[in-house]
Amino acid sequence: MSNHVASVQPVKGALVSLLSGLSLLVTTPAWSQDVPSSDTAGSAIVNSSPSELPRHLRQVEETGHMTLKLRQGNLLRLQRPVSNVLVADPSVASVQVPSPNSLFVYGEKVGATTLYALDESDGIIAAIKIVVEYDLATLVEQIKREVPGADIQIEPSANESLIVRGKVRTPLQARQVIESAQAYLNSAAASQGGAGGGGGSAGGGGSSRKVINQLKVEQSAQVNIQVRVVEMSRTMSHELGFDWAAVLSTGRGVAGAATGGFGNLFSAASNTAGMVSGMNGVIGSAVPAGGGISAGGFRTRGNFGLGVLLTAMQGEGMATVLAEPNLTAMSGETAAFAAGGEVPIVIITNNNVQIDYKSYGVILRMTPTLLSSNRISLHIAPEVSELTAEGSVTLEGGSTIPAFTVRRADTTVELASGQSFALAGMLRSNTGQTVQGVPGLRSLPLLGRFFEHEQTERRETELVILVTAYVVDPVSKSDLKVPGQGIPDIDSLVPQQAAAGYLY
Repeated sequence: MSNHVASVQPVKGALVSLLSGLSLLVTTPAWSQDVPSSDTAGSAIVNSSPSELPRHLRQVEETGHMTLKLRQGNLLRLQRPVSNVLVADPSVASVQVPSPNSLFVYGEKVGATTLYALDESDGIIAAIKIVVEYDLATLVEQIKREVPGADIQIEPSANESLIVRGKVRTPLQARQVIESAQAYLNSAAASQGGAGGGGGSAGGGGSSRKVINQLKVEQSAQVNIQVRVVEMSRTMSHELGFDWAAVLSTGRGVAGAATGGFGNLFSAASNTAGMVSGMNGVIGSAVPAGGGISAGGFRTRGNFGLGVLLTAMQGEGMATVLAEPNLTAMSGETAAFAAGGEVPIVIITNNNVQIDYKSYGVILRMTPTLLSSNRISLHIAPEVSELTAEGSVTLEGGSTIPAFTVRRADTTVELASGQSFALAGMLRSNTGQTVQGVPGLRSLPLLGRFFEHEQTERRETELVILVTAYVVDPVSKSDLKVPGQGIPDIDSLVPQQAAAGYLY
């Protein structure tokens, strides 16, 4: 028994010695631990101090720092000939070797990388950290030339984006600044092969590169739009000497804009004054002496305006006001108005019945843009539609899909605050037929035609849209007064009059 135990102990000692030897074989080589292949381990070596590295490894310290502007380069002169050049991220900076003692470094993309230059004996000639950034100073100078008066600062942000701060006078200037900055980002992305690039306006696009708008606009960015949609008889307008399809020309305070042809709105100022005074004296006294109405146009400031004329025509039954909205919108935003209704439309797809609603009536969409403190660019898209039986479709089961008569326009005009323009030329023609005759006799065979009278009437109507735009300047509550405000009541007046020595 003792011999068996004695034979086991030498074997156990041999196994322990063998395992210890294997452990030494695994832990002795330092390359397997101190030269990792992953990025995480590599960063651990860079962050370690030289005292933590194995004695046979030495961290190369940076010999310099270089900042490059995007799409710009720098030429480096070396102390001795270079044999090999290493760049950590060639997509950030590219290197050319024009001669053994010089390097040309070019900024390809915004970011940071490192460059190592080695000689023939693998000695370190240079170890440089390279940072590539946007050329923001040049961009700011370019924007200030394009947008005079803009006081802006541009700073880099995360994901190669830009932050724009500062002050501009108008919303139009703010949009121009943001568009210029975004165009610079898009150009930088295109020069890098489109990686991460993309467009966007006034606040950035759908890519990682975008412009963060932190600009402050000094002037008011609100526009009040007064619209009057009028339908009048085309025949009556011709009898009155009007041509609503004409361009509103001449006359101070008039913006020339219409969808029809060229011509004179009024044949002459004297004729217009006589026509107006002939409307049962409704507004005959409204025409000021000295040419308050200019030939071929009208004044928006004064005692007489187109709105007064339309009001008088409405009172005489010559025109019908379909809508008269008063809207306020921010510069660059869209204001909408609808007066009418919605009709259900049956849509059948793959034996599935779906109900959709179609709007009809008077629909207006307007987008004002402030060009300056007193100039407004206005995009207006009016639409007037009605239900009609002509062209309607009857489905199986008796349901009917109605048809619509639509008059639609889409235009952009530029005018000053307080000016007006008329949009006309949208016509509609209806034809009706009436038959009158002598009762009893009109039904006689062959002879009945001699006892009846047939009349065909054609009615043409024209849609006229009058628009006036104002720049809104908000005021404090104390500056707004209603009629009668500030007048003392009778209870406070009587003691004051009594103290003055008289009463009424």
